[in-house]
Amino acid sequence: NFNPAKAEGSNDIALIRYNAYSDELETKINNEVMVIQPQENTVFKLISNEASYTYVAYKDKNNDMKQNYLVLLTDNPKVKIFKRERITLIPEQHPTGGYQKYKAPEYKKLNPEYYIQLNNGEIVYFSTKKSDVIELIPGKEKEIKQFLKENKISTSDEEDFTQLGAYLSSLI
Repeated sequence: NFNPAKAEGSNDIALIRYNAYSDELETKINNEVMVIQPQENTVFKLISNEASYTYVAYKDKNNDMKQNYLVLLTDNPKVKIFKRERITLIPEQHPTGGYQKYKAPEYKKLNPEYYIQLNNGEIVYFSTKKSDVIELIPGKEKEIKQFLKENKISTSDEEDFTQLGAYLSSLI
């Protein structure tokens, strides 16, 4: 499905879609699908659901530098939280015995990965474990723990990331 979107700094509207398997943004021009050449920090904002795809460099959970399109979930002055959507291809499986059936190859959506940027620094892997979230800002562990408890914030619920991002931004 192609959705209308704008590139940041442009008023032109184009039909684009995100291909999570190949990590590419595609556009449709004259009924032909073309890949948009990625450029660092380019932001494409979908008009329909306000999602923003940003091509950025980040450190994954193995501390390796990568560049991909990430969805911006929260945009606070000092804290930005991103999501990486992922899909994998499960290969076909031929029957090895008489009782098994052929399984066609299929795409499977993987759990998203989250990334955080503090004070316009590096974008790094964001573990959604409560204990890791509490330790995000050294010296503010008690305040973060109390905030999570009082506001019943789930560190694995994307809808709570907006509130969490705003609070963390106020602490820095």
